[in-house]
Amino acid sequence: MARASDSKDIDPREIKILSDILALVLDEQPGHAATALERIRQMARRDGVTGGALKNLFITRIGTVPQRDTATRERGLRERVQDLEHRLSQSETDTRTAQLRLGRCQMDMGLLQVEVATFRMQKPWRYIAMTFAAGAGLLVGIAGTQFYHSLTDTRAPIDRAAYLR
Repeated sequence: MARASDSKDIDPREIKILSDILALVLDEQPGHAATALERIRQMARRDGVTGGALKNLFITRIGTVPQRDTATRERGLRERVQDLEHRLSQSETDTRTAQLRLGRCQMDMGLLQVEVATFRMQKPWRYIAMTFAAGAGLLVGIAGTQFYHSLTDTRAPIDRAAYLR
C-alpha cells in the first residue's frame, strides 16, 4: 500500500488487494475476518498509513466522482446509446430485407418445383408424341412418293440382265 498523502500515486493493484481484504473482513466466518483485519494492520504499519489516511483514500477513490467526470461519462454513455440504437435499427432493416429476399426465393423455388413436376409429367408424352409424329411423317412420305409415281408416265422397263453378261 502506498502512502496516502497523494491519492494519485496509489497503485491500482494495491487497491484491488485492499478491496479483497476488506471483502474478507465482511465475511461471515470469524477466522477469515480476523485474519484479514490483521493483514490490513500489518500493511498500514509497514507503509505508515493512519486510519484517517485510509479513510481519505476510500473517500477520494471510491467516494463521489467529480462533476465534470460524471458529465463526460454521461455524454459518452449517451453517445454509445445512440450508436447502439442506430445499429439496432440498421440491423432490424437488414433483417426485414433479408426476410423479404428469403420470401421471394421461397416463392421462386415453389414455382420452379411446379415447373419441374409439370415437365416430368409431360416428358413421357412428349417422347410418345414425337415418335408418333416421326412415324406418321415417314408413312405420309412413302405414300406421297407412291402416289407421285402412280400419276407419272411409266417407261418401258429396262432389261438389266444385259448388265450382268
